[in-house]
Amino acid sequence: MTLQPLTDAQRVRIFQTLSDEKRIEIIRFLKNIERPPICGEVGQSLGISKSNSSYHLKLLSEAGLVNIRKEGVQKHIRLNLDTFEAYLPGFLATL
Repeated sequence: MTLQPLTDAQRVRIFQTLSDEKRIEIIRFLKNIERPPICGEVGQSLGISKSNSSYHLKLLSEAGLVNIRKEGVQKHIRLNLDTFEAYLPGFLATL
């Protein structure tokens, strides 16, 4: 996958998204789980409501930090490692 250079607006979106502790917790959870969890598992593991979890995952997805793949009625969540490696090298290692 070839990533294009970020615009300032895209940079702002990424860093605004990362400025919330709950979203950092979600990224840490996704980094440490072996298989892509479904949306409900993320919220349940972190003790947040389904709607709150969905809100945070939507923002992470819009910033390009996670990928959401729909399979039937379930949505599987995975970190977008390409974004982290290209634009935030070393970030995941600090979690």
